Amino acid sequence: MMPACPTCKAPVSSPDRVYKVVVEPEQGERGVVQRDVGMFRCPRCDATFPRVLGRVHYLLVPDTEFKRLKKEAEENKAKAADLDVTVEALRKEKLEREEALTQQLRDKVIAGLESELGQLEKHVEHLREERDRLQHEVAVP
Repeated sequence: MMPACPTCKAPVSSPDRVYKVVVEPEQGERGVVQRDVGMFRCPRCDATFPRVLGRVHYLLVPDTEFKRLKKEAEENKAKAADLDVTVEALRKEKLEREEALTQQLRDKVIAGLESELGQLEKHVEHLREERDRLQHEVAVP
């Protein structure tokens, strides 16, 4: 959104200059605020006016606290890397176990089908023998 001139309300597209201003904390605030302030010039009435373009809040901490936090962040980063390695190893192990279980299931299904096939072949052989016996009984007067 383009700022408007406070005098004539004309829109101003871009600032002539941008300043970085560090503002002390007010009562009850922590840290400092860096503001980017743009100085705009109205093309219609030639009035100049400032507008805050952006803010960044900085929290001030003692050096010892900063070093402790930095060390803690590095330790957490190392732990995260270790956890990534562990997660990847567990993912591989899961895939291997799933493949092994799938193979076991296939082997059991195949073994069951082979057993059923053997029983069916025995039954077919028995039925053929029965057929041959019946045909022989019918053929003999």
